[in-house]
Amino acid sequence: MNKTMKKIVLFGIVKKIMLLAVVLFSQFVYADNATALLDKAAENFKAAGNVKIGFQAKAESGSTTGYIDIAGNKFHCDMAGTKVWFDGENMWHYVKSNEEVNVTTPSAAEAAKLNPYSFISMYKKGYTCKMGKSTDKYYEVILTGKQGSAYKKVVVQFDKKSYKPLYIKTQTAKHTTEFTVNSYLTKQNFPASTFTFNKKEFPKVEVVDLR
Repeated sequence: MNKTMKKIVLFGIVKKIMLLAVVLFSQFVYADNATALLDKAAENFKAAGNVKIGFQAKAESGSTTGYIDIAGNKFHCDMAGTKVWFDGENMWHYVKSNEEVNVTTPSAAEAAKLNPYSFISMYKKGYTCKMGKSTDKYYEVILTGKQGSAYKKVVVQFDKKSYKPLYIKTQTAKHTTEFTVNSYLTKQNFPASTFTFNKKEFPKVEVVDLR
């Protein structure tokens, strides 16, 4: 092998070592940065005020589109065939096929299962966090639930510039659901009635109070 060939081979080896070092260093740094990233996302989410988020949901039973209105710990989720209202204490769960509304006073974990954006606050308790496979467009964070947590696993992808959630995958022991964000409106002004069930709008629905 002549000197020129040796230089080319040596340069190739050095380049690979440098690339490996960058990858390993990035993984080391990001392993410690998952919680910090979630802190930043939660801070931005809080600063956004009340939000309306449009999404596409995909589960074992099929896919649908919908939206969720969020104001603090209150939310209203509307998808084809089902609607949920939560005023911070009471929850109304409407299933169109049954023409029935169940009223409950859920625990924090129970309420979280019907709000895909609950990770904004729940990651600080009951979950371990680590960085996933981030790209040039988004950061990916993986939350693994401890015993008693609402989810077994949650994967969230955040826009690198705005820290807005772009994609969320929630996993329980039995079900996996994926949410892809289509729209994200901030500083919304929701009346209090947004988060409570209005019987007048559903006169034929049977209300089952399970509280």
